[in-house]
Amino acid sequence: MARFARHLQDHTIQNPFQGIVRLEQKLGHPVATRIGSNESMPIDSPALMKLLGPAGCQLARSYPDPYAHALRKLAAGLNQLEDEQVLFDSGADSLILLALRLYCNAGDTVVVSAGSYPAFRYFADGCGTRVVEVSLRTKADQGLEADLGGLACAAYQHKARLVYLANPDNPTGQYYSQSEIERFRHSLPGDCLLVLDEAYLEFAEPGKALSQVLPATLRLRTLSKAYALAGLRIGYAIASADIIAKADQIRPQFALSSLAQAAATIALQDQEAATKLLMSTISVREILREKLLAYGLNVPPTWTNFVSVHYTDSSRSESIQRQLFNQGIAVHRPTHPAVSHLLRITADSKALSEAVLSTLGFPGQ
Repeated sequence: MARFARHLQDHTIQNPFQGIVRLEQKLGHPVATRIGSNESMPIDSPALMKLLGPAGCQLARSYPDPYAHALRKLAAGLNQLEDEQVLFDSGADSLILLALRLYCNAGDTVVVSAGSYPAFRYFADGCGTRVVEVSLRTKADQGLEADLGGLACAAYQHKARLVYLANPDNPTGQYYSQSEIERFRHSLPGDCLLVLDEAYLEFAEPGKALSQVLPATLRLRTLSKAYALAGLRIGYAIASADIIAKADQIRPQFALSSLAQAAATIALQDQEAATKLLMSTISVREILREKLLAYGLNVPPTWTNFVSVHYTDSSRSESIQRQLFNQGIAVHRPTHPAVSHLLRITADSKALSEAVLSTLGFPGQ
């Protein structure tokens, strides 16, 4: 079976706009005057200047580096990898879609845990793949987790091209150790891509969230959670250099804006700020969980920036969510039947308010 999607296997696609950085590398010297990209002259907009400032306005009118060279080098260094093993794109969602386009043809089978991050199925359906869901397992602490053995069996049984696993998981918050993930990768077919979504990994292993390269695996990281840049849509993938090179051929080259790249560079360089955010979030998360446990609720341990309350059934979770909506408070209730009895609450100081806690705990009902 072909390693990549059939139309990509023996076809090298050339990017027509490789950007200033690649041009400077080819020329061997800097480009001081940019008059070849048809970029706009500066706009005289006080409102825009107030929002972005002079530096931001300059970045906004300039085309970005399509390959985010500086960011790749920075992320590679943080993860002790080579630059060629890292790729940036506009958020983990875009990377999920990129993985499906890279490996799957219409009609191919992909495997995922029932009720896991719903954007995966959203993109898989859009790519015309056949989605096989594997039921979650109930843990001793009454939480839910992915059935790694079941996922591997389904991958072999259905000749899957791709398996998706969120670790830690959204919305259950459950986490498998890195040694367990390595064993899982080795249990899958060799020609099946493992898409390992590690959006919340920093919250599971603060200060140790390195991502080594695994065979036939695309590890996804994001700056939305641990770096507070969700609105700028910045994510990166880690994989072997050959997978990254092929993915680069089909990725929208200007998807990651100049503003986003500049902000990401600052965020990744300021690890002290990121660590403070992680520690503060984890502290609020544990306080929130303890307060909800005091109401007698089922709140399994979580390794993310949220807690999940497991109610007895979906009608109960839906009723409580509606009560919170009526108060102008939004919490998330997954729609998938496997997890629709959960409510997911972000670890934020606002979640510790009496209005939120008392409604989640439904005293007197």
